[in-house]
Amino acid sequence: MDYAEELINRMVAVACPACGSRHCHLQATARKAGVVVGGVLGAIIAAGFNGATIGAVNGAVIASVVSRRLPAPLTGAIGGAIVGFAWGALAGHAVGADIDMNVLGMYQCRECGFEFKA
Repeated sequence: MDYAEELINRMVAVACPACGSRHCHLQATARKAGVVVGGVLGAIIAAGFNGATIGAVNGAVIASVVSRRLPAPLTGAIGGAIVGFAWGALAGHAVGADIDMNVLGMYQCRECGFEFKA
């Protein structure tokens, strides 16, 4: 069973203890934090590695096509940072979703706004 199916099954099974409504959703606290932290760390790491190792080559290719004003290593580092941010954000999202579902388990009722742990 994938993440979406498990989330839907939990949403159906959870009822608000305050009002009894079944319109409750899992809060995405760790998922949001994971996206931000993973994205920033991925960008920093990728810019550093890409800029130091193959950023000059990648940057030369990108700079020749896009803009000849930027130095090749800088262009490679920027490109690496963008790709690193995307991969880091995806990894952070996955880890954060697991933490939200299996560790925190905080729900919020859409009807009355009550927050509870199920």
